[in-house]
Amino acid sequence: MSRSSLLLAALTSEPTSTSDLYARVGYLALTRVGLVPYAAFRAELDRLSAAGLAYRETSPDGSTLWTLAATSPDDDLRPD
Repeated sequence: MSRSSLLLAALTSEPTSTSDLYARVGYLALTRVGLVPYAAFRAELDRLSAAGLAYRETSPDGSTLWTLAATSPDDDLRPD
């Protein structure tokens, strides 16, 4: 499994913090794809966001929240 497919499989339509997403993926899976260092994990999420595959937003407390990007324009319920 590639880094991107591992993270995309863990993302949902529900916003999830970076640290919760890290825990959701799990240490063993992160080890297998070389994403144990938090900076590498975050960089891969940023790549997915730049490619339009993941959506990033900042919560009121300043943490970053991630969701899976909509698969079609009709699925996109986020405000502009």
